[in-house]
Amino acid sequence: MSTSHAPIPLLAIATAGAVLFATAFITGPPEAQAEPRFALREGMQCSVCHVNQTGGGMRTAYGATFSQTDLPSKRLKGVYLPDTGSYIRLGANLRLSNQSRLDTHTQLGDVEFHQPASNSFEVSEGNVYIQVEPIPGKLSIYVDETVTPEGASSREAFLMLYNLPLGFYAKAGRFMGPYGLRIKDDQAFIRQQTGFTYADQDLGVEVGLSHHPVQVSVSFTNGSGGGFDPNIFKRITGSVSLAGPWIRGGGSFSYNDTSTDDFLFRTWTGGGQLGLRLGRLLLMGEFDWIHGITDAEAYDQYAIYGGIDFEPFKGLYMRFRWEGFDPLVALEENERDRFVFGLSWFPMQSLEVRAEYRLNRDIPQRVEGNADEVIIELHGFL
Repeated sequence: MSTSHAPIPLLAIATAGAVLFATAFITGPPEAQAEPRFALREGMQCSVCHVNQTGGGMRTAYGATFSQTDLPSKRLKGVYLPDTGSYIRLGANLRLSNQSRLDTHTQLGDVEFHQPASNSFEVSEGNVYIQVEPIPGKLSIYVDETVTPEGASSREAFLMLYNLPLGFYAKAGRFMGPYGLRIKDDQAFIRQQTGFTYADQDLGVEVGLSHHPVQVSVSFTNGSGGGFDPNIFKRITGSVSLAGPWIRGGGSFSYNDTSTDDFLFRTWTGGGQLGLRLGRLLLMGEFDWIHGITDAEAYDQYAIYGGIDFEPFKGLYMRFRWEGFDPLVALEENERDRFVFGLSWFPMQSLEVRAEYRLNRDIPQRVEGNADEVIIELHGFL
């Protein structure tokens, strides 16, 4: 059993690295952070920076201000600061990427598998956010619309009551369930295998409490990935988290029954998350266990995520993460691994440049799962 790869496209990596290094040198040192790292670094809940109380999507006035004043290596004139007194607010995210897959050969016994190299430009994300507040600070109508060359679709759309007594909130509509770390990568095993991705929002209601340092959320949704519910049961998803000045931890659970008269399918999913801040070094991890029952048999899976982020200079991040996934615990030698080495740089407000090398390892029969990847991305946000 063996796996081989063609030489890494050094020109692509060298170019991205040179751009990142040169800009970091020009803009000079100090400090910053990003995504769930914001919450970990600042000891806050996600609701401080995002309209959605469980994180992701449009930024609040505080989140927009913070991302454009504290995050970039260098601030230019023309910083956009939302009008906190307005009834209508806008936001946006656009990610343009170039992805290379290396020429890959694997072998199982005498059988050889091959996947040729490829390179593709794509719009990996394009979203426009609109928030209308008939009652500012209390009642919000929120829409997160995907607008890409592949077509437009509604990602999230909900009505939300918030800042209620004791920090309670309630929302109804289409949204991503309150499960796990809200990392951006939908391809991460902890997002893809649990079914909680930015591409798989569901329809239902959610209630919760967001009162520092505690956040508790529970949702009741169709459990059919945003489609029609074929039975009377609802997916129940919940999470609890505790945020401190240097540590953040919590747990999540979900139960989903999409069985019909002709088909049995139930899943139980549970996991824990932990983050530590050690100066400029941030450590984050998640472990999830998935137990399912179908007409054929019961099965168990697990997914693991471990990430390290270090900020040597303000706005520049060195990133590493390891991911593991076992699609069938009862079957040996079926695990998958992914090692990701990357740089993320915010040269100015509203702009991120990212370069990643992904080392993928899978069983030889799945040659596509062994293809290493090089990703270069431009990210504009508001």
